[in-house]
Amino acid sequence: MLIPLSMKNCFRLLCQHKVPAAGFKSPPTHGLILQSISNDVYENLAFEDWIHDHIHLEGKPILFLWRNSPSVVIGRHQNPWQECNLHLMRQEGIKLARRKSGGGAVYHDMGNINLTFFTTKTKYDRMENLKLIVRALNAVQPQLDVQPTKKFDLLLDGQFKISGTASKIGRTAAYHHCTLLCSTNRTALSSSLKSPYCGIKSNATPSIPSAVKNLLERDSTLTCEVLMSA
Repeated sequence: MLIPLSMKNCFRLLCQHKVPAAGFKSPPTHGLILQSISNDVYENLAFEDWIHDHIHLEGKPILFLWRNSPSVVIGRHQNPWQECNLHLMRQEGIKLARRKSGGGAVYHDMGNINLTFFTTKTKYDRMENLKLIVRALNAVQPQLDVQPTKKFDLLLDGQFKISGTASKIGRTAAYHHCTLLCSTNRTALSSSLKSPYCGIKSNATPSIPSAVKNLLERDSTLTCEVLMSA
C-alpha cells in the first residue's frame, strides 16, 4: 500500500498480512491494522477518506484505530447550529468537523476510541464488525454485558450507549466507523452536544439523544490502551 509522504507520519502499522481470522465470516488472506498517532480530527478524517478513495480492498480489509483531541463531528446531512453549542466550543477550543458519512453528531476526546472497518462493497457487514468488538471486549472482561442493537449501536447493560455507527458506501468500496466510549469527559460531551438555539427549522438530519456511559465506569481496568490492544 503506497501512502503519500505527507500522511506517513500520521499512523503506525500494527499488523500487516495478519488479520484475526476469528473476526470475519470469511477470513481474508491478508490485511492491515493501522493505528493513528495523530490526534487531529481533520487529519484522521482525511486519511480515512483517502483510504476509501485510493486503496484496492479486495481480499485486503483494513481496520483503522484513531483518537482525537476534543472535537465534535457531525454527520454529512446535519446542521451544526442545531447539533452543537458552537459558542461554548469556541471558548473551550473544541474543534468542529463534518464527516462524509451520515448519522448523528458525536463528541470525541482521548477517552473515545474510533474504529473504521474498510472493505469492498460486497463484504460490507456492520453487524459482523460490531460482533468483533464485542468479542474483543469479552476477551478482556468476560462478565461485560455489551450487545449490538438493530440500529447498529452497542449497549452496555442493556441501556447505556457506548458506541454509535455511521458508514459510507461507495461504488466498489465501503467503510463503517463507530465510536467506543472508554473514559470520555461526559460533562464536555453533554454540554457540547446541546444547542442553545430553539426553533431552528431545516431539512437537516437531527441526532437522537441517548443515555451514555463509559466502559471505565463499569470496570476500572478497561482503559483505552487495553481496549485498543484487544
